[in-house]
Amino acid sequence: METVSCRSNLREHFHSAIEGFQAVLNQCPYDNVHRAAALSNLAHAILCGFAKSIDNDIDRAIHLFRSALSLRPQGHVDHPLSVLDLCHALCKRHSYKMDHADLHEAAHLYRTILPLFPEGSHLHRVVFDTNAVPYVIEQCNALPRDPSDESISLRRIVLELCPPQHPRRARSLDNLAGDLYARFERDGNKDHFYEAVHLSREALAVCRADDDQLSVLPGILSDTLGHRFNHHGDPSDLYERIVLETHLEALDLRSSASSQRGITAPEQGQQSSPPPPPSPPPPPPQASVNKQIRSLERNVVIFGDSGSGKSSVINAITQRQVAKTSSSATGCTFAYERHRVEISGQTFVLFDTAGLNEGTAGTVPAAKAEENLKSLLNELMSPKSDGIGLLVYCVRSTRARRALIRNYNLFYSAICRKKVPIVVVVTGLENEPDMESWWDANGKEFKSRGMHFEDHACVTTLRKHSGISDVFTRRIEESSETLRNLLVKNCSDWAVDDSWFKQSFTAVRNLIGDGGNSERSLPSTLIICDPSRNEEVEIAPCIRGILKPYFARIGGETYQVYRVPAPDFSSSSAEKRLEGDLLIYYARADELSAARQKFHAFCTAYRGNVVPVVVVVKGLDDRQAANQWVEKYIMYDGAGRLFSTFAPAEELGGDSLKQQAEQELQDLIRQACLIRSERKVRGKSKRLARRNRF
Repeated sequence: METVSCRSNLREHFHSAIEGFQAVLNQCPYDNVHRAAALSNLAHAILCGFAKSIDNDIDRAIHLFRSALSLRPQGHVDHPLSVLDLCHALCKRHSYKMDHADLHEAAHLYRTILPLFPEGSHLHRVVFDTNAVPYVIEQCNALPRDPSDESISLRRIVLELCPPQHPRRARSLDNLAGDLYARFERDGNKDHFYEAVHLSREALAVCRADDDQLSVLPGILSDTLGHRFNHHGDPSDLYERIVLETHLEALDLRSSASSQRGITAPEQGQQSSPPPPPSPPPPPPQASVNKQIRSLERNVVIFGDSGSGKSSVINAITQRQVAKTSSSATGCTFAYERHRVEISGQTFVLFDTAGLNEGTAGTVPAAKAEENLKSLLNELMSPKSDGIGLLVYCVRSTRARRALIRNYNLFYSAICRKKVPIVVVVTGLENEPDMESWWDANGKEFKSRGMHFEDHACVTTLRKHSGISDVFTRRIEESSETLRNLLVKNCSDWAVDDSWFKQSFTAVRNLIGDGGNSERSLPSTLIICDPSRNEEVEIAPCIRGILKPYFARIGGETYQVYRVPAPDFSSSSAEKRLEGDLLIYYARADELSAARQKFHAFCTAYRGNVVPVVVVVKGLDDRQAANQWVEKYIMYDGAGRLFSTFAPAEELGGDSLKQQAEQELQDLIRQACLIRSERKVRGKSKRLARRNRF
């Protein structure tokens, strides 16, 4: 009876405390500086009740922790604390409901604060050894093999949480290798196979003598090497396999290792302290194509008019004279040269393209220009290439002329499909009092002409020589450093495929044939997907239906709009073959389960690899938060440049915030849409006229 009474009193005290914390929160409106603390205190109280089995409303606690975190963005002094609070609650809910989405989110969040706590420091030990991080690592390592992007991404994050000397690093390496090998078996991409072998080697190298994985890893790696030898015939794989087999026989572990390749658990106690495995031989020559073994080469395409300083920019970036400078105007040739440079531990390949000049566009035979273009595209999409990472547009310090717009559209829209960042480098500013002030005075003119850039650099490309003044010497050195930082800061990853070659080649040929005209005489096509909305709309009072397609006026521009459903992974409807100029995908900030897989399915269905994509994150209140959400939860390897913005929740934000979100989305649509050639548009016009005839 006394126990029941104490239990009842505890419940009464709990509800009384909740009412008190709620009252404090009610006194802190949205713009109150103490609102985040009030949200966290109430969430902690609810979580305490959950731990003592008084209350099971852990979903509410997590919602409150999320709200507190949104008020403490990156840079806020309490941001790491809010991340840890949310992660702790997510792990509690995972242990209760076993929803793997909570596990995935907690791992992503822990990675975001990892750089704030240097390895080996006291804070690192406190945060990552006594919190829920070990739980996340153990639970993730217990997940079954999965070849999906979501699982591979999670394995990579777990590996980041297991630095060298971590007791679970070997198992984490082996799990990532397993996912990549399963991906190879599904898709046949040999890069995944090579990386799996590389990771298995590393797992074997870091495996501790008392780790039960030591009896498993040599056999797994041996089998993998044998599989690769059968496919590629590399003798070094066979040699390494013989070394491993000899080691297994010496330890009499072969039978145990064989059982480990199935489902059975490892037998314990057979070897109390087995000797470490032999060091593997050097990687085979074929492994050089593995993007994880060799350093990633980020391809940077540099273009502009003859005389704009492209070669001088390359010399400034490499800090040596590797590119020949020339002011000759030879029209649109698409000829190029490659120059490799290492900056801050990263390898960049600079593609120096020949000058593009409007006035001499007819001096180069079309066949020669097309041959050079095919060579450039083939080079960028070859298996040894890492796609395209950045476009650098070189211009002289002059007003934006029509030719500048034409060249911008050729490379950014036609060739790169607006899937990579583009930056502008303004040269010839050595005599300006302040080089950066040129952009303050003239940068807005680029935007007014429809040219949008991720970043810019105002530089001089003069060469150092004896007798040059100290002022110019300093400016030359500053310009070199600015250009190198520009590459490191803005490079992305965009993996191209066979469809890109045809799309780009056709688009460039048509755009040149129409004189580079960027005016749209017909509406651009938007493909919009909002999985959370019903496709039916109110056409008129008491009349609801599906509009497909229709025309809409957005921000003063007319567009042809297709509203499409979220793709079914197994569906193959004809609607997926729609060809758009821009994809717009809506995602809810609070729906994280399989968010990356859903977005990847949408991009696959509607050709997001060669069409620009705008992601609108619903439930956020600024663009920076949307960018961070997209980077964490739906960005995948090779996706290229994603445009992102926000849409505030209905219950949050006033009219001014909603107007801001609407204006930013309109600007993004105008900025991100592909430029179609007049030749294609006129043909399309006739088809549309026939289609819309009543």
